[in-house]
Amino acid sequence: MSLHELRASLGVVRSGLTDTAAQAAHARELLEDYRRALLSAQSGTGTATSGEPWLPPPLARAFDQLDEHIAQLGNVESALNQYEARL
Repeated sequence: MSLHELRASLGVVRSGLTDTAAQAAHARELLEDYRRALLSAQSGTGTATSGEPWLPPPLARAFDQLDEHIAQLGNVESALNQYEARL
């Protein structure tokens, strides 16, 4: 594989990484919207006045997993940058 072909392949990988990062950010926004909707619905029922509002436990895990995924994507981007700098 020539240097030009390698750079082209890395460009394709970077494009996929950018798309994936954008989708992950959008997924996080959707989770935030869901969380706000749950809290809003509970505030209308008086649940929030009697204590902490209820959120489904999987929601917190989803945020944690998504944040971990986003951090991993950042690590991949950093590794790609380092690799490209060496070329």
